[in-house]
Amino acid sequence: MKGRTVLFVCTGNTCRSPMAEGLARHLIAHGLLEGDRNWQIQSAGAWASLGSPATPEAIHAMARMEVDISTHRSQPLTKDLIDWAAVIIGMSQSHLDQVLELDPGAGDKILRLDPEHDIEDPIGQPQEVYDQTAREIKRLLQARLKELAR
Repeated sequence: MKGRTVLFVCTGNTCRSPMAEGLARHLIAHGLLEGDRNWQIQSAGAWASLGSPATPEAIHAMARMEVDISTHRSQPLTKDLIDWAAVIIGMSQSHLDQVLELDPGAGDKILRLDPEHDIEDPIGQPQEVYDQTAREIKRLLQARLKELAR
C-alpha cells in the first residue's frame, strides 16, 4: 500500500485522529521520509459532529511534542473523504468497519494504525493517558509512514 493522501479515522475526531494527523504532518515536515514532503494528511471521525475542537488534553499532549493542533476542527467521515484518500488509517477495527459501511470497495486502502490492537480512546481520562496515547501513536506512525513511502 503506497499513498500520499492519508486519512486518519477515530470516533469523534477530537482526540486520536487529530493527534495522528498533527504528528504525521510534523514527522513529514521534519524529515521522517528523507525529504519527501509531498503528502496530504486529514482526519475524520466515524461518528463525529462538524466543527468541534480537539480536546484540551489532546492539544496539551501534542504541545508537549511541539505539535500544534489547537486550530483543529472535527469533521465527519464521508464518502468524499474516503474517495480522496489513498490510505485510510483507523484507530480501531470499528473505525475501519465504518469506512467499509460507507464504501464497501475501500477495503484495499484501509489499515489499522496498530495491526494487532486497537488504540484505546482516551476521552474522559486524565492527561497522563492522553500523553501515553500520543507517544503510542507517534511510535506507530513512524513505522506506518515509512511503510507507506516505499
